[in-house]
Amino acid sequence: MAKKKDRTYDSLQNPFDGFDCFPKGEVENVKLMLMTMASHTGITPEEYAAFIAQGGMSAFQERRVNAYVDEYLNNSCSNPEEKALPDADQKSLRLKIQMKGVSKPPMWREIVIPADFNFFQLHLAIQAVMGLYDAHLWQFQHKAYDSGLQIGIPADDNDGFGLYEYTNDANSTPVTSYLSEKGDKLEYVYDFGDDWIFKVSVEEVMDHPVDGAHCTRWKGDLQPLEDTGGIWAYTTIRDAFADGVKLTASQKKKLAQDLGFMSFRELSERVEDADFDIEVVAAELANIPESGQM
Repeated sequence: MAKKKDRTYDSLQNPFDGFDCFPKGEVENVKLMLMTMASHTGITPEEYAAFIAQGGMSAFQERRVNAYVDEYLNNSCSNPEEKALPDADQKSLRLKIQMKGVSKPPMWREIVIPADFNFFQLHLAIQAVMGLYDAHLWQFQHKAYDSGLQIGIPADDNDGFGLYEYTNDANSTPVTSYLSEKGDKLEYVYDFGDDWIFKVSVEEVMDHPVDGAHCTRWKGDLQPLEDTGGIWAYTTIRDAFADGVKLTASQKKKLAQDLGFMSFRELSERVEDADFDIEVVAAELANIPESGQM
């Protein structure tokens, strides 16, 4: 009788070789995820031990599994350059940027950008139309703080500013690799302390190019006030400074203190500076570099 060929687990092809779709430093989490999935599907330690003892999969089973994994990873983790619109330089995107958690009224900006923008350029456009200072970390994800997609700027070796865990470098990831059809959407997270979260959705893909980014419509004149506490602070300030609202002296003092200001006058000056100004926004958008490199 022919001796059974010894097939060990280590001899099997690693299906994740050549792919970088998992955030750096997440390999151990992926292992834990796979073991948890095996447990939830009813695989017992005894069954897995028997699987290893018998040499794992047959050659035929291995080919089928590797083909399946290859197809899955190629569809979900392939180079974003391969998914980007091939004629993006001849198109433009109309995007809606809406602050999450704010309603009645909502706060949003509509922008038109060249379809060949990368995500760093889109980041700069969002900063411009929202009146932000680009002073904190940020990232694009399918859903804020979910595992998986993380588009951002890698941490700089000199000052350490940037993401240590990411899946895509914003400088080299085309916007249309993830936002190429009407209805496509991502979430943009800015300042991981105040947690400003904006939904970015494609309203229209237009068959003509545009020269730079432009803000075409908006709702909500109050821009975010950085380092004040995020959405809670935003809605509190918006409601306190709404037309017709009159605060007592004690209410003004408490409001300023709660938001970290020395006086209500200081707070009022910040609110005045945060009023939406389309001319200022247009000038900021015009300064976005064509290359988009940080």
